[in-house]
Amino acid sequence: LSFKSKDGYARVNASFPPLSAWDPRQRHEDVSTVFSYAARAFINEFQLRGMIVQSKQSQDRTVRLALIVQGHHPSYKAELPLDGDWHHVCVTWSSSDRDWAIYVDGKKEDGGKGTARGNEKDIHGDGIFVLGQDQDTFGGNFTDPFFGNLTDLNVWAEALEPEQVTALNTCSQLTNHRAIFKWQDWNLTVHQSVRNVSATLNCPG
Repeated sequence: LSFKSKDGYARVNASFPPLSAWDPRQRHEDVSTVFSYAARAFINEFQLRGMIVQSKQSQDRTVRLALIVQGHHPSYKAELPLDGDWHHVCVTWSSSDRDWAIYVDGKKEDGGKGTARGNEKDIHGDGIFVLGQDQDTFGGNFTDPFFGNLTDLNVWAEALEPEQVTALNTCSQLTNHRAIFKWQDWNLTVHQSVRNVSATLNCPG
């Protein structure tokens, strides 16, 4: 999917139980939302955001990512190069110990412990999962749009282990994990400004 408009989004049509490439033309001061999951109980339940950072020493620019879990917004630390190539990004959250992590191209770039509200641990079910937009209300009032290309997004019902993330980065399939949403099933409602384009992906290894 190619996101070129500030209005563009795609909604994942899946029922959630309690639980990449970037456009170089984007301005470095803008924040982008790769995906957002909102629940009726709390809008900012789970989302991946990024921003472009300009190096002070050179003209190089990178994308820094942050994972928001139940409103907790850590710093933008995980990095991927803004080089025009495809990059594999995986985020994980474990409600049992509140651990989260961001992997880029199979390597852990950032992680820590979330600070859930009160004694809550599980991400609320029956929410809305949107690609390419932040949700300021449940399923709407979109802000902080994503500009760039996304493909092969999958959502699993359990946190993946590092070796499983590495396997995914080499285009291996996970056959023993229940997927809430699989990209191959193409169960999406796509805004008219978002285009479905063909792309060639080269797997590492």
